[in-house]
Amino acid sequence: MIFISFAFLFATASVFVLNQFFDREDDKENVIKSDLLVASGKMAPRTALVFSFSLIAFCLVLVISADVNLIPLFLIYLAFWTAYSAPPFRLKAVPIVDFIISGIGAGLLPFLIGASISRPLANNLLVILLSAIPLILAHCSGHILQALGDYEADRKAEIQTFVVKYGRKKGTVLMGLLSLATGVFPFIYAGFGLLSLSYIPLFFILLSFCIPIARRYINVLEDPTTENVVTLHKAVRKYGILIMLVVGIYVLAGKILAF
Repeated sequence: MIFISFAFLFATASVFVLNQFFDREDDKENVIKSDLLVASGKMAPRTALVFSFSLIAFCLVLVISADVNLIPLFLIYLAFWTAYSAPPFRLKAVPIVDFIISGIGAGLLPFLIGASISRPLANNLLVILLSAIPLILAHCSGHILQALGDYEADRKAEIQTFVVKYGRKKGTVLMGLLSLATGVFPFIYAGFGLLSLSYIPLFFILLSFCIPIARRYINVLEDPTTENVVTLHKAVRKYGILIMLVVGIYVLAGKILAF
């Protein structure tokens, strides 16, 4: 379990560094990303590339040591994110595909990796896929939020993300709908008996953290300027950390107290 956790951290770090390598010139023009290691010049492009490949090597060594059966999932994960950033695919520049890739790569695949540690995927594949839907939607929404912040730099670099092609307004609307669907699905699962009712209070607790985010979202919806988008980014980052902390404590308490 520990080996797989570190392997996943190495894999994720490698694709982040690889993305910075390919986007370094665009990131220099991005008010949100200009201070990243490669864009700011703190790390040389060649060093970033070597570092990324080294992380991938460490990742695969750990996976082979822990459970060689997980190699296909890790390779798919790495291939997804490489195709997202690297030419000739550069899927981040394909509207709609850009946020779908993010939803699958950051939502579904990590969930499948985690689920496969405790049980064979084939035994509960349908249940696992259904369980992953809120995660996929959440990461699709998160990707669009990131694209809203990158709008000006991406448009200047002629990177045709969904937000660049259809505009910030439509991107903001779609992000809101995906976020709303993310929150609604757990209640649907509970209604069909797929989710324990003991988790319902958790969602009402999390709702209080979402209110400040919703206020910033409305500001962006009314006036999708870079300033409002940056404010929304900060709110999501701040309250998102609190939300993850509360979820972790609640789940842990549930395991200990068996509710």
